[in-house]
Amino acid sequence: MSKDISIEYAHIYTNREIDEEHHTSLSILNDLKHGLGEQESSLVVMVDDYSFPDPTFDYNAFVEWLDSQGHKPDLMIRESQLIPVCDEVLSKMPDNKLKRRIISYVQEKKYPCSLFIAAWYLVRLGYLSSSIFPSDLSAQKLINILPESFKPFEDEGLKIIRSTEFAEAADKIDYRFFEGRLIA
Repeated sequence: MSKDISIEYAHIYTNREIDEEHHTSLSILNDLKHGLGEQESSLVVMVDDYSFPDPTFDYNAFVEWLDSQGHKPDLMIRESQLIPVCDEVLSKMPDNKLKRRIISYVQEKKYPCSLFIAAWYLVRLGYLSSSIFPSDLSAQKLINILPESFKPFEDEGLKIIRSTEFAEAADKIDYRFFEGRLIA
């Protein structure tokens, strides 16, 4: 049984601390939850341990803080856990310029944010499965509460989704962007 909506909020990098951005995300989440009515939702948090890894990040302290704010997530994952799903997304893409560009980027540098985004959203919508994501948390629609500075990466992630056999999934993704810091 899937949820009506999966809400991502309080995205954090392991090299960062809780700041105003996270408080803003929770404020938007509060407003959003009041407007959901009878819709059943799940709350999910992604911790980016891949882009700027910091092994000293305290995952438990972050969950405790979210809980103390009244928004304990149903699931918190680390971005690096999605690498196998990223590979699956690549396998679902047609052999075209976009796919070749992403594969080249992965080989030369690392997995791009946009590919993680596509993988994360396809798992949350139930199009792809992963042992890190319980199937009962999959949803019919996604809402992502993110800083406005993430938008270009989100757009690229949606472009990847639209290039797969799951193109319709992109229409099930919505955002609540807010003014936030620029990505380093």
